[in-house]
Amino acid sequence: MTGLRVIQPGVHSLIQDEGRFGKHHIGLTVGGPLDRHSFRWANKLCSNPINTPTIEVTIGGMVLESTVDTYFVVTGALAELSLNKIPVNCWTVHRIKPGDRIELGYAKVGMRCYVGVTGGFNVEPTFGSCSTVTRESVGGLTGNGTPLASGDVIPCTETLLHSPSFMPNEEQPKNLTIAPELTCLRVVLGYQQDYFTEQQRKQFFHGQYRISERNDRMGFRLLGPDIKPSVGGILSEGICQGAIQVPPDGQPIILLNDRQTIGGYPKIGSVLSLDLDKLAQLGPEAAVCFEEVSIEQAHNLKHLAEISFQQHKATVSLDALSKAIENLLVASNPRGMKTMSSSIEDGSYLRAAQLIHNAQGNILIGTGFPVNGSFETDGPLGAISLYRAIEAIGGSPILVCETPLCTLLKTDFQTLEIKIDEDGQNQAQKALDRYQPALVISIERPGLSNDGRYYNMRGIDISEHCADYDSFLSLATCPTIAIGDGGNEIGMGNITKALELLHIRPAITGCDELLLADISNWAAHGLTALLSVISGQDILADWNNKAVLQMLSDGGSVDGVTGENTLTEDGVDSAVSQQIVTNLRKLSGF
Repeated sequence: MTGLRVIQPGVHSLIQDEGRFGKHHIGLTVGGPLDRHSFRWANKLCSNPINTPTIEVTIGGMVLESTVDTYFVVTGALAELSLNKIPVNCWTVHRIKPGDRIELGYAKVGMRCYVGVTGGFNVEPTFGSCSTVTRESVGGLTGNGTPLASGDVIPCTETLLHSPSFMPNEEQPKNLTIAPELTCLRVVLGYQQDYFTEQQRKQFFHGQYRISERNDRMGFRLLGPDIKPSVGGILSEGICQGAIQVPPDGQPIILLNDRQTIGGYPKIGSVLSLDLDKLAQLGPEAAVCFEEVSIEQAHNLKHLAEISFQQHKATVSLDALSKAIENLLVASNPRGMKTMSSSIEDGSYLRAAQLIHNAQGNILIGTGFPVNGSFETDGPLGAISLYRAIEAIGGSPILVCETPLCTLLKTDFQTLEIKIDEDGQNQAQKALDRYQPALVISIERPGLSNDGRYYNMRGIDISEHCADYDSFLSLATCPTIAIGDGGNEIGMGNITKALELLHIRPAITGCDELLLADISNWAAHGLTALLSVISGQDILADWNNKAVLQMLSDGGSVDGVTGENTLTEDGVDSAVSQQIVTNLRKLSGF
């Protein structure tokens, strides 16, 4: 069984999902997370359904060791968090692998943290819920209500990809970043308010109370002005969450998730459920006061809060996303691009995506690598992906290529044909003067070798089939981006020393930002994924790799490795590239 092994359980750690609803008739209370907001955000950041089980850690002091590849997050109280003794941020998703150790310190602000993993913990429900209610001996890891203990393994499944999501500090609950001097709890009065005089009600709403040491998941006893009811008790009845029960001594008790299902003390009202999250994060001696709201106001506040939660998306770290994309796109390493990537400064994909996003004006995209009298598939696939992405963010892309590719594309795209038999520098300068590009991109274009010729990966001279696109980059006064997957493409001049390891005829033309991938069109999808996050739109959602590949195939494209007219890219089936797109969308949080 794989999951998280408990090394130290902390002060009091329980498995909790949203709760055990609809069981009051058999005497079982709801349970569930005391701070529902932090619990829900733990699941949202992990892309889980909201009812997914998490660990509620009271006060802190928990140590976990992973036996699985997955991602985790800690939300709730302000506490120190480390991964393999390296400090990391709460409210941020982190990757873990077998052997990694998570250490959660003691809460500095607040009382309860929530530990979630992608996919959730696989805990068998008891009476329809995993929530642990210790006093009822129900729920939890073993189903009998016991807290987590050293040696327990909390099962969870492997997750290899997830977006680097987080909640910025300024968006985290203020009561969990700075300890509040006074917490105001909004209250809806109930029908039993008549058991309290008007003077007692005013005293209740104008006084201040302290949380006593007698507080737990069942309820919080308060210390402050007496508001003794006119009756000592009532016929026992059902109790809602947040009910403010007042025993004969006049000191209110706010009943929480593990409350008894019925009770016989008068209730002056009920705390708004939204404010119970704040209450649950307060410790002994914390000060609270009360504010009356109507039931209509309470409904409005709750609905507005729910809409806000549903609309509030997790923030994706662009730096971490860029690094994840860079690693993903060279993971197979068929031509050594993973090795070459160490010669490029981290963040190349993000820097390139920001150049595209910030470009004001035309963007030239050169593509097309000649093979067997035609063009290979991967460059045009990537160029079309980038073209659509640039259009989606309001840019003006232009595809630059030779015939027959240009003839195929000009029906559906804005194109510029470059000719093999024309002077390259003159042709490039005329185009640059005409279009005044804000950015020039090359994707899978052959690059000049140090002898002024063009070569394919087999070392065969293909110069007579290649127009000069190198001059577009060398003469451009705007930023330039180049994408390649083998070492003989435009842009590889940035890493000529490293390319000596590949024993090829490398290209020497450089660029401002060089992007590497196992197959060049994957790099275009990687840029599109970053542009999706930057612009807030899922640009890759409707990408159909096979359909675009079929269009190119109908126009005579060939696979760059096999030289055949097939629905493949460098010998790789189209379904593999479609899966890359799916993985990029997952990394991007879509």
